[in-house]
Parts: sequence; C-alpha cells; structure tokens
Amino acid sequence: MTALETAEIVTKGEFAAAIGVSPGRVSQYIAERKIFGSALRGEGRAARIHLPTARAQLQKTLEPSQHLGGNGQAFRGTLFEPASSAGERLAQAELPARRPVAASPSLIVEPPLDDIAAERLKQMRIKTAQAERQEALERGRYMLAEAARREMGKAVGEAFKVMERGLQDMAAELAEQFSLPQRDVHHALQKAFRSVRVEAASRFRAQADSEPELVADPASTDADDEAAA
Repeated sequence: MTALETAEIVTKGEFAAAIGVSPGRVSQYIAERKIFGSALRGEGRAARIHLPTARAQLQKTLEPSQHLGGNGQAFRGTLFEPASSAGERLAQAELPARRPVAASPSLIVEPPLDDIAAERLKQMRIKTAQAERQEALERGRYMLAEAARREMGKAVGEAFKVMERGLQDMAAELAEQFSLPQRDVHHALQKAFRSVRVEAASRFRAQADSEPELVADPASTDADDEAAA
C-alpha cells in the first residue's frame, strides 16, 4: 500500500471532519449502509474509512435533501469537493480542536450529471405527451366538456320541437277516432307533453352537471405513466 493510499484511510472522526458532519452522523451512515463494503477497513468501533470511496458512495446513496443536513452548506461543499483536496481536509482534521471547516460561501456546487440528464428526459417525455394530446384535440378525438353539454342541449331541444310539431297530427287522428273536437284533443296533448318536457329537461340538466370536467382517456393515461416512469 502506497503512502497516499495509507493517508486516505482515516478514522470516523477524521472522516466526519473532512466532510463537515458529526462523528455520530458517520456512524449512522455506516449503520444505514450508505457507507459500506470497500469503503470500510475493519469492523465495529475500530473500523476505519477509505476517504475517496466513502465520499463517492455518499454522493450516490444520500438524497439531495440530506446533502444539506445538520451542518448545512459545509456538508454540501465538502461532500462534492474534488478528491484532490482530501489532503487539505485531513490536515485540518488533525488540528487539536478537530472542528469541521465550513466551505467557502462562494463555492458553487453543481448537481451530478446523471441527475440532470434524468430530469431533462422526464421533462421531454412530459412535453411529448402534452403535444400528442394537443394533436388529438385538434383532430377531433377530444372535445371540451362544456362544448359537449352545449351540443347535447341543442340535440334534446330539436327532439322536443319535432315531437311538438307531431302533436297536431296526433290530435287529428285521436279526434277522428273518438269523435272529439280536434282543438280540445290538441290542447290536452300539449298540456301533458309540457309536463313531460319539464321533467325530462330537469333530468338531463342534472345528468350533465354530474359529468366530470375531464374524463380519463386510455391513450393519454398510458403516455402520462410512461413520462412519470
């Protein structure tokens, strides 16, 4: 083992100081297997840590929100700083006070490239699904709920008008068959039909109001699931 490799194997306390967290937090990382395998040398309280390997593991195993843990920006900076600065961190960790060294406020830390690529891919899938739905709407596959209600109302109204125009012919046939005045028969039919029309219109209105503003479409649902994945 070279001198450099030996220098990169540190105690839990030295590793904690190097990344700006408490020793207890380092023990927690080991217990939760956020630091594991090749990053550890030995077991139990005497275990030592290989600094570059452990830092790389934490970059992958910690959630982004955990990167700003108890020591805030200091941990964010120390966790993602280049491996070449390990020697400086270790030198500072050897100070008697062993205090975590806060990162420079001017340090700008970029998120991992794979996270950026995954987020961009997700946004592209969402935009593609939206474009497909818009195209389907323009082709007439989809229809606004309000427009559907309006068209349904027009259709029902036209049907009522056709039936009202037929009442005159019905009155004439009934008057001739039962020897009744056609005017009286027509008036009775109109009165009965008016009650039926009011009840039917109320029922149609209640049904239209109960319809949802949006109805799930299998094609768009599959596209949304693919984008979310």
